[in-house]
Amino acid sequence: MSRSISTLAPASYFTLFSATHSFVIGLLPFYLPILIWQQYQELALLTEFIAWTGAGFVMALCGWHQLFIRGYWRTLIILSFALEVGLIYVALFHIANINLIILGLLNGLFNCSYWMLQRILFNSISGGGSNSSNTGRLFGNLQLILGFSLKLGILFGGYFMQTQPWVILSLSIMAALGFCIMTINSLATQTFVYERSDHIQAKSVISTRDKIVFLVDGPFLYLESYLWVLSIYHLTNSDTSQFSLTVIALSLALGLIFYFIKNTIDKQPQYRLYQAATLLYLCGWLIRGWLSPDWSGFTIGLGLLSVAFATALFRLYFNKRFYDKAKQQANYQYLVNKSLYSQLGIVIFFTGLTVMSNVTTVNLNHVYWGVLPLIAIYMLYQQSR
Repeated sequence: MSRSISTLAPASYFTLFSATHSFVIGLLPFYLPILIWQQYQELALLTEFIAWTGAGFVMALCGWHQLFIRGYWRTLIILSFALEVGLIYVALFHIANINLIILGLLNGLFNCSYWMLQRILFNSISGGGSNSSNTGRLFGNLQLILGFSLKLGILFGGYFMQTQPWVILSLSIMAALGFCIMTINSLATQTFVYERSDHIQAKSVISTRDKIVFLVDGPFLYLESYLWVLSIYHLTNSDTSQFSLTVIALSLALGLIFYFIKNTIDKQPQYRLYQAATLLYLCGWLIRGWLSPDWSGFTIGLGLLSVAFATALFRLYFNKRFYDKAKQQANYQYLVNKSLYSQLGIVIFFTGLTVMSNVTTVNLNHVYWGVLPLIAIYMLYQQSR
């Protein structure tokens, strides 16, 4: 047993790490926007929470970087799970009396600890050579595996949240402990990651175009997750069980579609497909703005599936381009810069949206239409040569 753990392949380690975190995220962090809405019923407070989440990520990034370059790999892994379990405990049992600024900062600390490790690990296993072109297939496989783990967590979370929240906390602790014990006994992955990481290289100059794209991409990540989760919750009659079943049904349908297309992604002309995916992404935001609880169940379901497909396809091509570009530069520094600019964009955008929500009535559908012009900025993200 100990021999198999210590020799676990980096790709398997990465998959297990991401799948475990995704399952725990599905148990509760996925429901954070709904919990905050149920508690406060104000969009401004949710957007303020997101802004503080971005601020928490930025504040944590410097400390995370120092731990990584000094080789504290196991510490970072354990920290990512400890922060996640701590976030779940606070959100489950103290959301009514905790300050949203503190909850947002805690969420930001966890996001930094998880997403930085996830990106570093994915970059390590996706090939170090500049000619490697398998990132599309790898990311497609990742979406399938993480989608299944996340939805399994959502199913448990939706079922136990209202009646037996201690089950959610217990499952989170067991999953976190299991992976942390495995990490303590594993040696191969740490060595592999540091061999593949070029963190000791001098910083490469990131282009102004890429900085602008990352500044815009950060807000869109939360618009298509936290705010869209809240919209789906409203479209499913504000019922947690109906909401979780709808999300799972959408994921199963998407999983089936991506199972058939993931192996063709790297073989297609990337420039035109990225443009087509961006156009579909824009159409997806138009549909978000139109969708209404007054529509029939079939029409809402068709609209939700169209949005989910357009978003997942765009993320597939955007992330392929991102990791391919990272290989052309100093990988590690490119990943850190992406995180930094995205989080700064989140702080700026959601602070502005909070101010606007405090002075006037802001409807989620209007927010979705209001950000449509910003999607054009994604066309600035040039393919690596």
